[in-house]
Amino acid sequence: MTHPQGGQPGHPEPSPVPTPDPEPPQPIPPDEPIPTPEPPHLSSSSDFIDAAPGPAEPEWPPPGAYAGEAASHEQTQVIPAAAGWQAPPPTSPWHAQHEAPGEWQTTPPEHLAYQHSVLPAAPPEPIWAGPPQQPRSRKGALWVSVALAGTLLLCGGGAVSAYFLLRDADNPGSPDAATAVDRFLTAVYSQQDAAAADDLVCREARDKQKIAERVDDIKAYAAGYQEPVFRWAEPTVSGDGDDRATVAVQVTMSTADEKTAAQDLRFTVIRKTGWLVCEVTG
Repeated sequence: MTHPQGGQPGHPEPSPVPTPDPEPPQPIPPDEPIPTPEPPHLSSSSDFIDAAPGPAEPEWPPPGAYAGEAASHEQTQVIPAAAGWQAPPPTSPWHAQHEAPGEWQTTPPEHLAYQHSVLPAAPPEPIWAGPPQQPRSRKGALWVSVALAGTLLLCGGGAVSAYFLLRDADNPGSPDAATAVDRFLTAVYSQQDAAAADDLVCREARDKQKIAERVDDIKAYAAGYQEPVFRWAEPTVSGDGDDRATVAVQVTMSTADEKTAAQDLRFTVIRKTGWLVCEVTG
């Protein structure tokens, strides 16, 4: 029996054990990144005992809402200001017409009331004032003339009665109805002469006092304006007959400060020796 060198006698030499295959090399794990230090102003407030408290959480549910009501994300609608004229800022507390000072105040309306609105200037009063005269009966006027003539013949004599009966003969009148009205308007409005106007009316309507009062009214009316001027268009004749006609015309007054006033007048003219004005309505 052979003994291995240096071996113990009596033991056989062990057979060699095969070496296992080596394991493949493992990849080297990457180094863990070093965290970037956080700036002091971005650090969590929980790291500091004396840090300021964070913003308060919004109250939920909001005041006035139910516990299970969903949140509303509607945004407030902004209404643009209306174009045009806007009401001036108030200078005193607003109150309704039925509220006395010191009582509870009422929210002013969105639109201005009529007393806050700009009102147009009132037009001047009519030029020819006075109620319209009732049409006189020709038959009644004829009877009055006959009775007056008889009374004058009995009391005053023939000379006086002839003066009143032939008074229209002193005023020949105008050649046509339109000319009679135009001359009357000129005497009353342009010349403002009561005596000239008296010569252009018929005997039944001739009253010097009333004509003078009407001319004075027109003078006072015109004196209230700056440089008034009276104008009228060509008179329009309607219902033209042999001895009676109706004439319509519009009289306009204009002033230096661009104010105007107009009035429609209607004349009744009759024909004697010529055309004379007997009635004016407006």
